[in-house]
Amino acid sequence: MRKFLQDSLTETAYYLELILSAILGLALLALSTLLFADLLSSLAGGIQADTFIQNFLSRAMTLAVGVEFIKMLCKQSPSTVIEVLLVAIARQLIVEHGSSSDYLIGIISVAILFAVRKYLFTQFDDSNNIIMRASQKVKVANIIARVKIPSEGSETLRDFVTRKLNEEEKTIAIGACVYLKNVALRIDNMHGELITRVEIIKSIY
Repeated sequence: MRKFLQDSLTETAYYLELILSAILGLALLALSTLLFADLLSSLAGGIQADTFIQNFLSRAMTLAVGVEFIKMLCKQSPSTVIEVLLVAIARQLIVEHGSSSDYLIGIISVAILFAVRKYLFTQFDDSNNIIMRASQKVKVANIIARVKIPSEGSETLRDFVTRKLNEEEKTIAIGACVYLKNVALRIDNMHGELITRVEIIKSIY
Protein backbone atom coordinates (compact mmCIF):
# COMPACT_ATOMS: atom_id res chain seq x y z
CA MET A 1 0.00 0.00 0.00
CA ARG A 2 2.82 2.36 0.90
CA LYS A 3 4.62 1.62 -2.36
CA PHE A 4 1.42 2.24 -4.31
CA LEU A 5 0.87 5.62 -2.62
CA GLN A 6 4.49 6.62 -3.26
CA ASP A 7 4.23 5.72 -6.93
CA SER A 8 0.87 7.51 -7.26
CA LEU A 9 2.19 10.69 -5.64
CA THR A 10 5.32 10.61 -7.79
CA GLU A 11 3.28 10.22 -10.97
CA THR A 12 0.89 13.00 -9.88
CA ALA A 13 3.83 15.31 -9.19
CA TYR A 14 5.24 14.53 -12.64
CA TYR A 15 2.00 15.53 -14.38
CA LEU A 16 1.69 18.64 -12.21
CA GLU A 17 5.18 19.66 -13.34
CA LEU A 18 4.13 19.21 -16.97
CA ILE A 19 1.02 21.33 -16.39
CA LEU A 20 3.12 23.99 -14.67
CA SER A 21 5.55 23.92 -17.60
CA ALA A 22 2.67 24.46 -20.04
CA ILE A 23 1.38 27.42 -18.00
CA LEU A 24 4.86 28.93 -17.83
CA GLY A 25 5.26 28.38 -21.57
CA LEU A 26 2.07 30.30 -22.31
CA ALA A 27 3.13 33.08 -19.95
CA LEU A 28 6.57 33.33 -21.58
CA LEU A 29 4.97 33.40 -25.02
CA ALA A 30 2.72 36.29 -23.97
CA LEU A 31 5.62 38.16 -22.36
CA SER A 32 7.78 37.63 -25.46
CA THR A 33 5.01 39.13 -27.59
CA LEU A 34 4.79 42.13 -25.25
CA LEU A 35 8.57 42.52 -25.36
CA PHE A 36 8.52 42.58 -29.16
CA ALA A 37 5.64 45.07 -29.16
CA ASP A 38 7.53 47.33 -26.74
CA LEU A 39 10.58 47.14 -29.01
CA LEU A 40 8.57 48.26 -32.03
CA SER A 41 6.87 51.09 -30.14
CA SER A 42 10.19 52.27 -28.71
CA LEU A 43 11.80 52.31 -32.15
CA ALA A 44 8.87 54.26 -33.56
CA GLY A 45 8.80 56.83 -30.76
CA GLY A 46 12.52 57.24 -30.24
CA ILE A 47 14.57 55.61 -27.53
CA GLN A 48 17.16 56.49 -24.93
CA ALA A 49 19.85 53.97 -25.74
CA ASP A 50 21.26 53.26 -22.27
CA THR A 51 17.93 52.95 -20.48
CA PHE A 52 16.27 50.99 -23.27
CA ILE A 53 19.10 48.48 -23.72
CA GLN A 54 19.34 47.88 -19.97
CA ASN A 55 15.59 47.27 -19.65
CA PHE A 56 15.40 45.19 -22.83
CA LEU A 57 18.31 42.94 -21.86
CA SER A 58 16.91 42.45 -18.36
CA ARG A 59 13.53 41.31 -19.67
CA ALA A 60 15.03 39.17 -22.46
CA MET A 61 17.42 37.38 -20.11
CA THR A 62 14.62 36.79 -17.61
CA LEU A 63 12.62 35.14 -20.39
CA ALA A 64 15.67 33.02 -21.26
CA VAL A 65 15.91 31.84 -17.64
CA GLY A 66 12.21 30.96 -17.80
CA VAL A 67 12.72 28.90 -20.95
CA GLU A 68 15.58 26.96 -19.37
CA PHE A 69 13.48 26.41 -16.26
CA ILE A 70 10.71 24.87 -18.39
CA LYS A 71 13.28 22.53 -19.95
CA MET A 72 14.39 21.52 -16.47
CA LEU A 73 10.81 20.78 -15.37
CA CYS A 74 10.06 18.74 -18.49
CA LYS A 75 13.31 16.83 -18.48
CA GLN A 76 15.03 16.66 -15.14
CA SER A 77 18.67 15.85 -15.65
CA PRO A 78 22.04 17.16 -14.46
CA SER A 79 22.68 19.03 -17.71
CA THR A 80 19.38 20.94 -17.64
CA VAL A 81 20.01 22.03 -14.05
CA ILE A 82 23.47 23.26 -15.04
CA GLU A 83 22.02 25.14 -18.02
CA VAL A 84 19.44 26.92 -15.84
CA LEU A 85 22.15 27.99 -13.40
CA LEU A 86 24.43 29.15 -16.22
CA VAL A 87 21.73 31.32 -17.79
CA ALA A 88 20.69 32.73 -14.41
CA ILE A 89 24.27 33.67 -13.50
CA ALA A 90 24.87 35.08 -16.99
CA ARG A 91 21.79 37.26 -16.57
CA GLN A 92 23.18 38.66 -13.32
CA LEU A 93 26.55 39.35 -14.90
CA ILE A 94 25.10 41.06 -17.98
CA VAL A 95 22.17 42.98 -16.52
CA GLU A 96 23.08 43.85 -12.95
CA HIS A 97 25.64 46.53 -12.15
CA GLY A 98 27.42 44.92 -9.26
CA SER A 99 30.81 45.46 -7.71
CA SER A 100 34.04 43.96 -8.95
CA SER A 101 33.81 41.23 -6.33
CA ASP A 102 30.28 40.37 -7.54
CA TYR A 103 31.55 39.98 -11.09
CA LEU A 104 34.48 37.88 -9.89
CA ILE A 105 32.19 35.57 -7.91
CA GLY A 106 29.89 35.25 -10.94
CA ILE A 107 32.76 34.39 -13.27
CA ILE A 108 34.14 31.82 -10.82
CA SER A 109 30.65 30.31 -10.49
CA VAL A 110 30.35 29.95 -14.26
CA ALA A 111 33.80 28.36 -14.44
CA ILE A 112 32.87 25.87 -11.69
CA LEU A 113 29.63 24.93 -13.48
CA PHE A 114 31.51 24.31 -16.73
CA ALA A 115 34.08 22.22 -14.86
CA VAL A 116 31.34 20.18 -13.18
CA ARG A 117 29.65 19.51 -16.51
CA LYS A 118 32.90 18.54 -18.21
CA TYR A 119 34.63 16.46 -15.54
CA LEU A 120 31.97 15.14 -13.15
CA PHE A 121 29.28 14.04 -15.62
CA THR A 122 29.78 10.79 -17.46
CA GLN A 123 28.83 10.63 -21.10
CA PHE A 124 25.70 8.62 -20.28
CA ASP A 125 24.38 10.71 -17.39
CA ASP A 126 22.00 12.19 -19.96
CA SER A 127 20.80 9.49 -22.27
CA ASN A 128 17.82 7.82 -23.85
CA ASN A 129 17.47 4.16 -24.56
CA ILE A 130 15.61 1.55 -26.55
CA ILE A 131 15.32 -2.19 -25.90
CA MET A 132 15.43 -4.49 -28.93
CA ARG A 133 15.41 -8.21 -29.62
CA ALA A 134 18.92 -9.61 -29.66
CA SER A 135 18.13 -11.36 -32.95
CA GLN A 136 17.71 -7.99 -34.66
CA LYS A 137 20.28 -7.20 -37.33
CA VAL A 138 22.71 -4.48 -36.31
CA LYS A 139 22.10 -2.60 -39.57
CA VAL A 140 18.36 -2.50 -38.84
CA ALA A 141 19.00 -1.49 -35.22
CA ASN A 142 21.15 1.40 -36.45
CA ILE A 143 18.24 2.72 -38.51
CA ILE A 144 15.61 2.27 -35.80
CA ALA A 145 17.69 3.65 -32.92
CA ARG A 146 19.52 6.23 -35.08
CA VAL A 147 22.95 5.10 -33.97
CA LYS A 148 26.12 3.94 -35.71
CA ILE A 149 27.11 0.53 -34.39
CA PRO A 150 29.92 -0.94 -36.52
CA SER A 151 29.08 -4.48 -37.53
CA GLU A 152 30.56 -7.29 -39.58
CA GLY A 153 28.31 -8.48 -42.41
CA SER A 154 24.81 -9.47 -41.30
CA GLU A 155 25.73 -9.55 -37.63
CA THR A 156 22.89 -9.47 -35.08
CA LEU A 157 22.91 -7.51 -31.83
CA ARG A 158 23.47 -10.81 -30.01
CA ASP A 159 26.47 -11.64 -32.19
CA PHE A 160 27.92 -8.16 -31.85
CA VAL A 161 27.58 -7.96 -28.06
CA THR A 162 28.93 -11.50 -27.62
CA ARG A 163 31.93 -10.78 -29.85
CA LYS A 164 32.75 -7.51 -28.10
CA LEU A 165 32.42 -8.96 -24.60
CA ASN A 166 34.66 -11.87 -25.56
CA GLU A 167 37.22 -9.45 -27.02
CA GLU A 168 37.18 -7.46 -23.77
CA GLU A 169 37.24 -10.70 -21.73
CA LYS A 170 34.06 -9.77 -19.89
CA THR A 171 31.43 -12.16 -18.54
CA ILE A 172 28.33 -12.51 -20.70
CA ALA A 173 25.52 -11.85 -18.22
CA ILE A 174 22.53 -9.59 -17.69
CA GLY A 175 23.79 -6.04 -17.14
CA ALA A 176 27.06 -6.52 -19.03
CA CYS A 177 27.80 -3.50 -21.23
CA VAL A 178 29.69 -2.77 -24.40
CA TYR A 179 30.75 0.87 -24.71
CA LEU A 180 31.18 2.55 -28.08
CA LYS A 181 31.38 6.18 -29.15
CA ASN A 182 28.16 7.94 -28.03
CA VAL A 183 26.35 4.63 -27.53
CA ALA A 184 26.40 1.67 -25.16
CA LEU A 185 24.86 -1.78 -25.50
CA ARG A 186 23.64 -3.54 -22.35
CA ILE A 187 22.35 -7.10 -22.05
CA ASP A 188 18.78 -6.63 -20.81
CA ASN A 189 17.62 -10.25 -20.68
CA MET A 190 18.88 -13.80 -21.21
CA HIS A 191 17.40 -17.30 -21.41
CA GLY A 192 20.08 -19.57 -20.08
CA GLU A 193 23.23 -18.58 -21.96
CA LEU A 194 21.31 -17.02 -24.87
CA ILE A 195 21.00 -13.24 -25.05
CA THR A 196 17.37 -12.38 -25.86
CA ARG A 197 17.14 -8.60 -25.40
CA VAL A 198 19.69 -5.82 -25.78
CA GLU A 199 19.29 -2.27 -24.52
CA ILE A 200 20.74 0.45 -26.75
CA ILE A 201 21.69 3.47 -24.65
CA LYS A 202 22.33 6.63 -26.63
CA SER A 203 24.28 9.55 -25.26
CA ILE A 204 22.46 12.86 -25.79
CA TYR A 205 25.55 15.07 -25.88
